[in-house]
Amino acid sequence: MCNNSVSTLSSLHSYIKIHFLYNVLIFSIIIMANLSKKKNNGYDSEEESRLERLVFGDASEVIQHLANYDDNDAKDKSERTPAWIDEDDEKYTVADALKAQKRKLPGGRPEKTYTELLQNKYKQIVGTPKWAELDRFEEDVSSNELLKHSCHITKIKKRKLLPETEIDLKVLKGLNFKTHNEGPLVTSIEFHPSSTVALVAGTAGIVSIFQVDGTENNKLHSMLYKRFPITKAKFLNDGNQILCSSQYFSHCHLYDLISGATHKIPLPHGIKSMKNFVVSPDGKTYASCGRFGEIYLFDSSSKELITTLKMNYKCNAVTFTQDSNKLITNGNGNEIHIWDIASRRCIHRAIDDGCLSCSTIDLSPNGQFFATGSKQGVVNLYKTSDVMEQKVPVPLKIVQNLVTDITALKFNPTTEILAIASKEKENAFKMLHIPSFTVFSNFPTIETKMSNPIAIDFSPGSAYLGVTNNTFNAFLYRLKHYENY
Repeated sequence: MCNNSVSTLSSLHSYIKIHFLYNVLIFSIIIMANLSKKKNNGYDSEEESRLERLVFGDASEVIQHLANYDDNDAKDKSERTPAWIDEDDEKYTVADALKAQKRKLPGGRPEKTYTELLQNKYKQIVGTPKWAELDRFEEDVSSNELLKHSCHITKIKKRKLLPETEIDLKVLKGLNFKTHNEGPLVTSIEFHPSSTVALVAGTAGIVSIFQVDGTENNKLHSMLYKRFPITKAKFLNDGNQILCSSQYFSHCHLYDLISGATHKIPLPHGIKSMKNFVVSPDGKTYASCGRFGEIYLFDSSSKELITTLKMNYKCNAVTFTQDSNKLITNGNGNEIHIWDIASRRCIHRAIDDGCLSCSTIDLSPNGQFFATGSKQGVVNLYKTSDVMEQKVPVPLKIVQNLVTDITALKFNPTTEILAIASKEKENAFKMLHIPSFTVFSNFPTIETKMSNPIAIDFSPGSAYLGVTNNTFNAFLYRLKHYENY
């Protein structure tokens, strides 16, 4: 039974109950009045019938009330209107809006008003959400076909602390073992936030989705974007979408896992490419670096540019704080920049100890630690509060195990491991134990054949580690210390 039917019956029952109690009260008053007027208490059938009609009415009246409820309910359904309408929106044409924004759209557009343009673009990218349908009465409980083939993540149990010196891991069958066609450079790997699936993408313009089980790792789906080398691919919208970018083109590709549709998303006017981007923890925004110190902030739902921030030198790396209210950036200089997203201004700068040019950064999931990797092969690990408050913060640990450009840093979800990689040298991969700040000595070994590591990711429960390289591979490792996916 639908919600409206339940509401109708509930209202009708309340009406009958109140009406009955009221009539019983009137009936009692009438009886007492008649008894006071007449001393003769003899039975009078006509008087009883008259009183029954007076108090309870005809039985046909109840049916009439039912009909009235149905008519009113149907009237409410037919008169549903949008909750908010701004009449001023209809005054702005597409040409006026684009002129005010100093931008152009490729090709002709059929829309006349700017509101219509935004609505059509939103429907094209996101679709019509259920909350926007005026005639909806039942929730759509259908689930994504791809995610039906996977398991959902269970709640993480309490566990023992991770040992400091050696890590117990097992080499599994490669995540993309059944494809190996994403590209010679496998540039992206990411585990789904709530299901046991992962994406792998590379310079062949192919992004593949795999079921993660460590034994078969079956491919669920692949998308090919011709002549579009993928530089970065990440999940958006709680894992319901995949956004793919390239350093060579001024557009992105969006794949919707729910509808199975794919869309070409032009970048805003003036932005030539999007080499790399990061998504905020709340999933509402994502940010990327420009060519001359710009930091672009986008809305994850509409894919529209929200604002542009500017550093004095080239920005190479950006990340969000855990509350998604601030950005941390670094680049071709020795200063770490802290930006307040609400006010859109730089609120603090801190010196990155001994760094001449920063290439990558990462913030721990619990917000306690902040790491920077330089082009000189040095990793600085800071206490986040020191970076936020001090002009010259002192690193908790300086890692100098690698000698080439640090191109990837990744904390695991429990903030017990910091993975470090350089794509400039074979097997240039290390894992730092936190909080002892010791590098695990047993991985990689002399026998490990990782080639040049490029991208790193941990599964949500840290049980799996994924590492991609420059020889078509996306390696998968099982970290035995962690029980949950």
